[in-house]
Amino acid sequence: MNSSRTTSKPASDPLQALDIDAALPVERFVTFRVNQLSTAFERQWSRVMRERAGVSLSQWRILAMLEAGPAVFARLVDGIGIDKALMSRSTRELEAQGLVRITATPADARSLTLALTPEGRRLLSRMMPLALRRQRYLLSALTSSERSVFYRAVEKLRTAADRWEIDEPAGEAGDAAR
Repeated sequence: MNSSRTTSKPASDPLQALDIDAALPVERFVTFRVNQLSTAFERQWSRVMRERAGVSLSQWRILAMLEAGPAVFARLVDGIGIDKALMSRSTRELEAQGLVRITATPADARSLTLALTPEGRRLLSRMMPLALRRQRYLLSALTSSERSVFYRAVEKLRTAADRWEIDEPAGEAGDAAR
């Protein structure tokens, strides 16, 4: 048994800790940390959207994505990263509130296109300054170089997550099932 391992300070780099100990406390998992951050952001913004705009977080995201112009349902699902059932429910509620218009996509009758209504544009115009102030506040917690590193790191992690199933060695995928 290596006694220096039990008395040494844990590695500050989680990957280095994995290489040294082949273990990592769950609170150091990158997925755990990102989820904690996401949950904190979403809980706060969800409350603000409900109280000040009368829409859910998923509905806000749909409205924000439609600011650029009409979009096909499937592209919104992919762009927002939302479940199709939640997307469908959210868009129907937005339509009932008069915030979006849903029509058949001209090139594909099986597809739906969503667009902001004038009321949806007014809501977005009213709420966007608050959303931008919040972004400014959150981003100001980081230095300019930290912001650059953060966005690059998030993109690299997103790419790695997308590639996980492709890159995961076949033998390791079944290890947890044993």
